[in-house]
Amino acid sequence: MRKLLIRRLTIGLFVVYTLAVTWPVATLIRSAEPLIFGIPLSMAWSIGWILMGWLALLVLDRVETEGE
Repeated sequence: MRKLLIRRLTIGLFVVYTLAVTWPVATLIRSAEPLIFGIPLSMAWSIGWILMGWLALLVLDRVETEGE
């Protein structure tokens, strides 16, 4: 049950990820201001989604290999 839930959440995250970093949603975050940790907002937006995807895959891997 837990594995199935984590799989579905990961798939859902990547569907939202795809929408968030492609047109037309990404055009809403196209400004250079404000700076976040010294980088423009549009770049921070993409980096944030990449990190969330990486963390989701890390959690999914840990759940999948729990019983081995």
